[in-house]
Amino acid sequence: MSYFIMQIMPYITLVVFTFGVLFRLGRWAGSRIVHNITLAPFPQRNSQVLGIFAAEAIFFRSLFSSDRALWVGAWFMHIALFSVIGGHLTGIYFLGKQFIYIGMSPELSKEMSALLGTSMGLIMFAGLVYLLFRRFTIAKVKEVTGASDYLMLILLLTIVTIGNIMRIFEHQFGLDYAPAKDFVAHLIMLQPLPLDHLAITTPFFVLHIFFVQILLMVFPFSKLMHVFGMFANRWIINRVYRDPAPGLPNVDIAAARQAGIGVPSGEGGV
Repeated sequence: MSYFIMQIMPYITLVVFTFGVLFRLGRWAGSRIVHNITLAPFPQRNSQVLGIFAAEAIFFRSLFSSDRALWVGAWFMHIALFSVIGGHLTGIYFLGKQFIYIGMSPELSKEMSALLGTSMGLIMFAGLVYLLFRRFTIAKVKEVTGASDYLMLILLLTIVTIGNIMRIFEHQFGLDYAPAKDFVAHLIMLQPLPLDHLAITTPFFVLHIFFVQILLMVFPFSKLMHVFGMFANRWIINRVYRDPAPGLPNVDIAAARQAGIGVPSGEGGV
């Protein structure tokens, strides 16, 4: 089983995740938006659009305005999630010594990496428990919650719990940076580690990798695609409003240009 999870399944996961995401993005990009539905605030320049994007992506501005109780759990969980992802990438690549570039010793850098990883893992766990608790206890939230919502939260909690156990009980269940980097490097080079090297991985590490791959394979076909969908949605409702939407029935593009509200000369038209 370890052979399949560690040597074969990663490539299946990569194919399903990549083509799944591209398929969903392609469907969004190919959808025709007949009516302009730009909402307030009405940006006049693309720089303002980027500002709106940043406010939504970093601070969850709309969620903060509409439901601050949900914002607390969602914001902290997402910040911890992206911190954990970034920590995995930098920690494994630099073997936990990434902080030497800001003056720390290698030993202190590894301790700081472990501290931050553990802290963010616990914050993410608390955020996921809070979001799951809301779905069980708030009637209006429970009404719009499907089985897939519960499964996604439980899957994320499983991954985070295993990761936290590996961090907190590092000596019993954890894995050092070097073998983890070796494992990832061999996968990237299309040279998976041979079976005798797989003995260095702990059962918790194998389980962690297994559930992460399950998550990545269901990602394109679940609500987790909101990571990309948020930007598509914001582009639709917060892009610069310049012209009547192409194909809008009963719109005289020439008259709109003459009135100064249409597309620039040479663009658009029917």
